[in-house]
Amino acid sequence: MKLIPLHRFYLKSLLLASPFLLILGIYVVDDPFMVLRKYTDYDHSRVCLSEGATAWTKYKMLRSERHYDSFIMGNSCTRSFLCSDWKQYIQGSPFRFFSNAEGLGDICVKLEALGKQPAQPVANLLIVADLSTLENYTPRGGLMHIMPPDVTGKSWINYQSAFLQGFLTPKFLIPYLKYQLTGTFEKSMQGVIAEGPASHELYTNDYVPFLEDSIRHEGERFWQSRIELRKLATISPSTAPRVIHRPHMEKLKEVADFCRRRHTHLKFVLIPNIERQRINPHDIKRLKQVLGARNVYDFSADSTLSDYHNFYDWAHFRVKVGRYIMKEIYKP
Repeated sequence: MKLIPLHRFYLKSLLLASPFLLILGIYVVDDPFMVLRKYTDYDHSRVCLSEGATAWTKYKMLRSERHYDSFIMGNSCTRSFLCSDWKQYIQGSPFRFFSNAEGLGDICVKLEALGKQPAQPVANLLIVADLSTLENYTPRGGLMHIMPPDVTGKSWINYQSAFLQGFLTPKFLIPYLKYQLTGTFEKSMQGVIAEGPASHELYTNDYVPFLEDSIRHEGERFWQSRIELRKLATISPSTAPRVIHRPHMEKLKEVADFCRRRHTHLKFVLIPNIERQRINPHDIKRLKQVLGARNVYDFSADSTLSDYHNFYDWAHFRVKVGRYIMKEIYKP
């Protein structure tokens, strides 16, 4: 059998590996998820970032300057609750500490991490919840949900490898490279490339409601083009199945225990939805039992708030709804 010279073997191996090495080089140079290096601006990324990881990084970067002591937690629906509005009702320095599709398990992990920060008070906690928040009692994994090692306790290698693996998946890599080459956003890039202007404020992590400008400009045409949203608004009201069981109760007790130990003023808000699906009364009872009846507010059955004119899309309602809810829950 004829032997291949060693240098030819290495050369062929290098040629075979060159596409991967090129892509790896792009990843290191571009740092698309902003996790390899430190930055001063995390609000103008062209890539959809892990919101929880980004919020934690901003909190750590700014906490000594801003002295945060009040936090808004929940999923992306927290965008309708602005810290600038919240300050009217609390004495404190607020920060929107939300995550993608955040559940009870994720909230508990973040509260534990906050509790470990030196001299970190938590005077006020506003938890914005929907049905999925209640359902998910284990922390979520994956590219859009993973939290930094000083939150989860997992290794730096585990954290970084999750982002690298996510970058290498065709679902992310192909739209990303296409955008890098063309500089043009396409619908196929949704969920990978961030659409529109910066959507977060620096110091509070508040949502920048740029769609309000579109509504002012377009009026009713804004909703006429959102056919699916209007269809969902015609669904008959219903009651969700029970989702709170023993594992969920344990997580709720963790929240209650944290607030008790920290002397935290808690507001737990169940938000309206376009499908007018109310949270199960059994679950409402459980929430009030653990968190306190005066701390739980149910807007899931509010048919007025479920009008499609109050929504940007099927999942997110307008800032004016958040303002209305804040006014209601902080009534004297």
